[in-house]
Amino acid sequence: ALSSGTRTISMNRPPCSRDGSIADLWCDDLHLFIETTSQALFQSGKLDDDMIAVGLPMYAAHHDLFCGGLMDAYSAHLFSGTIGFEFFSPAQLTMGGIVLPIKSLPVHLQANRPHSLQARLLPLPQDVMRDARALMQQIFSLCRQAPTLLDSKQFRQQLRTAVISCVADILADHCEDARIDNHRRWKIVLQAREIINQNTAEPITIESLCLEVGVSRRTLQYCFQEALGINPVAFLRAQRLNGVRRMLKEVHSVTDAATAWGFWHFGHFSQEYKKLFGELPSQTMRRELH
Repeated sequence: ALSSGTRTISMNRPPCSRDGSIADLWCDDLHLFIETTSQALFQSGKLDDDMIAVGLPMYAAHHDLFCGGLMDAYSAHLFSGTIGFEFFSPAQLTMGGIVLPIKSLPVHLQANRPHSLQARLLPLPQDVMRDARALMQQIFSLCRQAPTLLDSKQFRQQLRTAVISCVADILADHCEDARIDNHRRWKIVLQAREIINQNTAEPITIESLCLEVGVSRRTLQYCFQEALGINPVAFLRAQRLNGVRRMLKEVHSVTDAATAWGFWHFGHFSQEYKKLFGELPSQTMRRELH
């Protein structure tokens, strides 16, 4: 269950309270949390061999030290591996956390486990860290506003898939893919498009697409960009928006259709919908009702 008192936290705004706090969310085999420390702490330990945890700095008044490395604003913390971890965290640190079984990761990441899943800092591209923070904030904000969503098996599955995809993105730059030739690149794109076109009744995610095709997210993006001039995220977003448009003919609210297709930030969703179709989803629904 989502604990009370959850609040959205941004990287450039300090926590409002001097007291430490934690908000937890459990979704089947996933554990998500946002924790704020009130004092400097030293933590050490080791996760179970079958588990992995990723820490996302949401706000930090000072730098921390993690496994001998100095954190910056775009370094994720990887808690995993046989050597364990040591964590010197400063006061007024707000950390988002994701804990999940390693078997939940895409196969290509599990295969690189001995090297890629050892505890350390993972420097990330700014957009990857930004998207990861935004996902955490959106999940906690949405579940706080509508806690009954967690009773929905479909919503929990969508949440789980989005979180696993986020973790896969974080790990992707630290697991090298073999170079592929033009023929293989085009074959990957065709296979991915076929899977997308066959899933017109429910959303498909980048993570599940990578799993079915058998490549990493970075490889999939490279193939789409080189072959079609568009990234797979934009390709899938258009497919999901079309799914919402079809569903608006059948459901009683825009929220039902948006969440069914994996859109949880309704402001961004409305903007993207209008950009693609030239009208707001509420306008589409009103027209269909008449």
